[in-house]
Amino acid sequence: MRNRKKKCYICGEKKEILYRCRYEEQFVKRNRAYEAWVFVCKDCLKGIKKKFIQSYQYGGTWKSKKK
Repeated sequence: MRNRKKKCYICGEKKEILYRCRYEEQFVKRNRAYEAWVFVCKDCLKGIKKKFIQSYQYGGTWKSKKK
């Protein structure tokens, strides 16, 4: 079994579990755009959920270990 890791879109740390989401940012920073799905870690996801209550959408969980 392969052990893969992806980088979090926000903090850049490599993680074994990431969450796919999208959200609308009022002021464009780092070329983030609404409707662009991104992978974020659990800690960054908590911040997104609090900050973007109206526009946050969950799109699934990515895991490093496939069944």
